[in-house]
Amino acid sequence: MALTESIVDLLLCKPVFLGLAACALLFLVGRALEPSVDGLEPPIIRHNIPIFGHFYSILKDQEAFFKRLDKKYHKPIATIPILNSKMYAITDPILVQSAYCNKHLSFTPFAVAGAQKVAGFDDAHHQVLMQSNVLPEYFKSIYDGTTAPHIHRLNVTSLKHVSKHINSIGADGMDAANTYLWLRNLMTVATCEALYGPDNPIRGDELVEDVWTFETGLPYLFFHIFNSKTLRRTKEARRRLQLALGKWCTTMKQDDEQVSAYIRNRVGILRGYGVEGQKLGDIEVGLIHVPTSNSIPTIFWFFIHVFTRPNLVVQLRAEVEPIARRGPGHVVTINVDDILEKCPLLISAYREASRLCNGFTCNRMVLEDTTITDRHDRSYLLKKGTTVKMPAGVVHASEDIWGEDAAAFRADRFLDKGLTSEQAKLRRAAFTPFGGGAHMCPGRNFATAEIYGFVAALLLGYNVEPLDGNWDTYKPPPMSTCPQVTSVCKPEDEASVCGTRLTRRNGWEAAQWRFISGEVIE
Repeated sequence: MALTESIVDLLLCKPVFLGLAACALLFLVGRALEPSVDGLEPPIIRHNIPIFGHFYSILKDQEAFFKRLDKKYHKPIATIPILNSKMYAITDPILVQSAYCNKHLSFTPFAVAGAQKVAGFDDAHHQVLMQSNVLPEYFKSIYDGTTAPHIHRLNVTSLKHVSKHINSIGADGMDAANTYLWLRNLMTVATCEALYGPDNPIRGDELVEDVWTFETGLPYLFFHIFNSKTLRRTKEARRRLQLALGKWCTTMKQDDEQVSAYIRNRVGILRGYGVEGQKLGDIEVGLIHVPTSNSIPTIFWFFIHVFTRPNLVVQLRAEVEPIARRGPGHVVTINVDDILEKCPLLISAYREASRLCNGFTCNRMVLEDTTITDRHDRSYLLKKGTTVKMPAGVVHASEDIWGEDAAAFRADRFLDKGLTSEQAKLRRAAFTPFGGGAHMCPGRNFATAEIYGFVAALLLGYNVEPLDGNWDTYKPPPMSTCPQVTSVCKPEDEASVCGTRLTRRNGWEAAQWRFISGEVIE
């Protein structure tokens, strides 16, 4: 009784009473300031702390925010109040596909808003992007530069750099002190060789490191909340990349076919609007991370999932060996098209690795009031001016879609038999590592082909072992949370990833690897 009376007295004392009243008032005001929701819009999920609650959580947790929300509420689509606005979060695969196909949802507004933040170019050049027809032409040029003939050339040029590296491994083998950094640096240069041609400006170790410093700091460039050490380091890396790219753009000839059409086309569009020299490099840096930041962490996890499973390695070698053609001079030729047609387990294993590590959050802006419909024919109103978020990490991890072992790697998951038509449809709709609709990643076939070719050659020609023991006792590094501005999780501590030793396999000691893609031969 005395304790109860003491608590009552405390609550009724003036300072505490006023404090509680102020909190209650702030709560009510916060709720009142939250955006209204039409009865036809997706159901709203409110945070206990109005206005700032979801904003803080999404900044802190990034892609994991949506996983936590899905686990707690399990709604196919929801309205999330953020500050004095709102967004829609879609986690049902059929609704996601409905959104991808909706012409009133567009990525372009995010490209316009984010371009200057990412690249840091001046207001005059931002006005060129805003007040002319350059953006539609620019995006079209990128897609025109990634048609099948251009992709085949990109594949072969990238894999030529890879083959030069692995062909140089002699009888003593090769030690990579850090598996992630080895793959990251090798494939960054290989990708840039394919894009920029013989005068590729991104070759030196410092600039390769700058690509990844810049990529890691993208969230800081977007939000720019305070001038942290990370933000300063990101801007310094960006500037070095801009200077290198500006120098390269200044001397690039528009008709140089050794430079990829993917690059030539978009540089040509900017030149047509009066952007020249260093200013081209200032803008070009905004896309330097696009072909590397997603495919390269994916190849690391694919590598780890495959080579830590000796039985899987045996199966994949048996599948890949028939497509490898031995020729004079110990040349072994792999046609990337043969992998696509004749290596279903390898492709399934890659997709499974991608499913587990890909946390792509697709962004769209609602341009006009519109509706999307789920598998039960329920329609939801999406209001003009609202952001739509579609977090692939949620559907990629769904046990309802992928089974009770959804969190585990199973190499043949994408070859599953006996699925109902509904299950098969859901899985097709749920696997979206490259987005979908009009803005699906134009370089997706390049990204996958260079991975397939590289891993196929490693499987056939090399023994792959960890430096510090055997695969039986090896523990893969923990995965970091995926920032919303990128798509694939990296190792939590990149610097501490174990090393790898490569030695030539019996019967393949002198193999010199060569790759074909379409009609293009190395």
